[in-house]
Amino acid sequence: MTKVLALDSATEACSVALIVDGDESSIFEVSPQAHTKLLLPMVDKVLKDKGMQLCDVDVLACGQGPGSFTGVRIGVTIAKTYGYLINKNIIPVSSLKSLAISS
Repeated sequence: MTKVLALDSATEACSVALIVDGDESSIFEVSPQAHTKLLLPMVDKVLKDKGMQLCDVDVLACGQGPGSFTGVRIGVTIAKTYGYLINKNIIPVSSLKSLAISS
């Protein structure tokens, strides 16, 4: 059972998703310049909603931009910190390619 925690804060939107074998739980909020306040509580909420802890995650995914320089740094820093804490890999995801694929 693969568990992926995905974070994105490259744009004015801030989002977190937890995907467990295709079943997704996510939070999305457009809130410019509030990513530092929102991202950590959002991660906590999606994990709690699934009855999981950070150490249960198999891999982390993070939006790498393009986007706001500060927003990208916030998301990447949090993902790298979590990855370091739980000794898991981080998959960088192009925000632009993601938009192109979903359109």
